[in-house]
Amino acid sequence: MKNRFFASVIIILMICFAAAAFTGCAEKPTDNPAASTAAQNNGTNPVDTVAETEPEPPDTYYVPGYTYNGDPFVILCPGVNDNEWECKDFYAEEDSEDAVVSAVFQRQKKIEDTFGVKIEMITDASRGTIGNLVKKDVLGGDPEYDIVMQVMSNAFTLAQSKYLANLANVPHLDLDSDVWDQSYLEQSSIAGQNYFATGDITTMDNDATWVMMFNKKLAEDYDLKIYDLVNNNEWTFDKLYEITKDLYFSKDGSGKPSADDTFGIATTIDFTQGLFYAADGKIIRKGTDDIPVLDFNNEQNGKIIDAVIKIYYAANKITFDCHDYPSAAPSGLYHLTAQKMFEENRALFYSEVMQCAIRLRDMDTNYGIIPMPKFDENQKYYTTHSVAGVTLCAMITKAIEAKSDRFERAGMIMQALAVEGKNILTPAYYEKSLIAKGTRDYESKDMLPIIFAHRTCDIGYMAEDSQVSSLFNALRTMIKKGQNTIAKTTSSYTKKVNKGLDKMIEAFTSAD
Repeated sequence: MKNRFFASVIIILMICFAAAAFTGCAEKPTDNPAASTAAQNNGTNPVDTVAETEPEPPDTYYVPGYTYNGDPFVILCPGVNDNEWECKDFYAEEDSEDAVVSAVFQRQKKIEDTFGVKIEMITDASRGTIGNLVKKDVLGGDPEYDIVMQVMSNAFTLAQSKYLANLANVPHLDLDSDVWDQSYLEQSSIAGQNYFATGDITTMDNDATWVMMFNKKLAEDYDLKIYDLVNNNEWTFDKLYEITKDLYFSKDGSGKPSADDTFGIATTIDFTQGLFYAADGKIIRKGTDDIPVLDFNNEQNGKIIDAVIKIYYAANKITFDCHDYPSAAPSGLYHLTAQKMFEENRALFYSEVMQCAIRLRDMDTNYGIIPMPKFDENQKYYTTHSVAGVTLCAMITKAIEAKSDRFERAGMIMQALAVEGKNILTPAYYEKSLIAKGTRDYESKDMLPIIFAHRTCDIGYMAEDSQVSSLFNALRTMIKKGQNTIAKTTSSYTKKVNKGLDKMIEAFTSAD
């Protein structure tokens, strides 16, 4: 998986730093994340470490003894209408000084030269229109798209509609390879069937990963050593509450919260699931034979919800949810209110996706990036999730499956894109975009492997476009109201969720 690249990236940087002693052109060296976190941990419950890895060798994907004569290879993915979530991972007009754009170009050229194809990327589609385009493509019988990249939430809809090929049937596609995110493959499968996958083929699953940022100036003012809390296994829900519960300040003295005040945490409504999944909560779990079952109303989830309400509920004046103040920003840009609060030193923490962390490059005050807290010190790993509505997944349609020659080519190139994504694109994304540009300190580099190592979720959230997610929406409402009614809420939605699950299970298991 992608997280294995971090150690290699850090080692590369260390070599660079060592050379800098003679050239004077590199930054201060940093320790290997695995070594530094292990050394600082208290020994009771080690934080995650990341093994070193070498780039994938050429034989990790199949190359035929012939090429495809410059034929187009068309990739459908969210385009310009998705604004900052436009996919730019597959095509670049030319090489660039920007490391990530250059990596896209280099991967593109390698695939084109290896297979004799010309990569084309549809740029006028959007998350909202891709589903209909796929339907039209499949029903038309003359497929235009060789690979489709669509957000996870809609991928379930496409699979359930039987528009997608079972990835186990795709020639030359190695789903066991660590270029595919094994955690999400396991969590999104039904009866062992996978119809979409994410991993090194794209960078947008990383962009969509939920993190926390902290204001280094405020942390120093409050005499807080945030990184030590993470490394010493002390970064928990209780600790987050303890250090933020008394930070609210009313600018006008009224005591009535406003977007001009100071809070401990600035964020969005998605902070609710950010905390829930950070505590390894689950709405739906896997039962026998990889069949998903509703398992929300249990003691552990009840404890997690109590803890989330304690931190998030508006009346406690700890967390500023920008969605509570819609007039403070233009419609659809509410998140900018939370970002502004953090940039103006009016929030110790800012919790959002990694892409938002990168957007803070122009912030005057230094900031650090850390994982979401654990529920308690007994939790084995720091965990997080990526937002289903913007996490891109790769898939191949039934229309391509019906064309044996194109089906084989699609499998070869999809695997090759993922492998060369690991070799070329992912290192550039981590090293240049995140480490060199998106963070301000050396310690944040050590946090990145921890953040990406254990992403978790469940179908009850991932399948946002189906009835299966109705209980997830009820969970957010419950937390928003500050009322833990888990038993009553589960009872109210059990029939609806199970109906959606039964429909999805039937579709997945009969699709072939």
